[in-house]
Amino acid sequence: MPKVSALPAGFHPDRRRWGLGLVAATAVALLPGCAAFKQIGVDVVTFGAWPDQRPPGRYAFDRLPSQNAGSPEQVQLEDAAAQALQRVGFVPADSAARADVLVQTGWSRARVLSPFADPAPWWPARGGGGAPLPPDRRAHASVGVGIGIGRGGFGIGGSFGEPATYDRQQAQLLFIDRTSRDKLVEIRVQHEARYSSADYLPLLFDAGLSGFPDLKAGTRQVTVQLP
Repeated sequence: MPKVSALPAGFHPDRRRWGLGLVAATAVALLPGCAAFKQIGVDVVTFGAWPDQRPPGRYAFDRLPSQNAGSPEQVQLEDAAAQALQRVGFVPADSAARADVLVQTGWSRARVLSPFADPAPWWPARGGGGAPLPPDRRAHASVGVGIGIGRGGFGIGGSFGEPATYDRQQAQLLFIDRTSRDKLVEIRVQHEARYSSADYLPLLFDAGLSGFPDLKAGTRQVTVQLP
């Protein structure tokens, strides 16, 4: 009786070992990149500086006329700021009159055009011409490599209509001495991503207060670990 082989014609065991080894090596090489998805980078700009030798003390929120204390947005904003403030040693005061510092908070979010977007994007149209894409869309191309057991492949593909906009959000903290009304230090934290939300607020405030009380004027980038 002829011997039946489970391997395809032309397949050599060495090829199988080579293919598996290459796939495993590729997977291992990609593992360090997974850490990038567990952290975000934010830009922190500080105006002024926290006074030397001044302890954190008691704080109270100082709301602007446009900030409704009972609105869900303001509650979420102040809750996020309170967590960050208490982590660096501030204590909530019973009332504004008994606070050492007053804290103003702010948050804004906007959808902006990517600086890498093509100002005049197009795709080929019938007749050899080009048809313009909408202003918030752009062309996107991709290159892929495929590896299989005993064979390999290479392909180039493209897609059109990828959004060319991204989210830019900014959180602000302003510290005011309650007695003198002097503005002590202002902090702005900005984060840009494909999509974002107010859920990032605790991380943004933590980044702005990182290093407290050593808050010196200037710009710095802070890496924040995601939960």
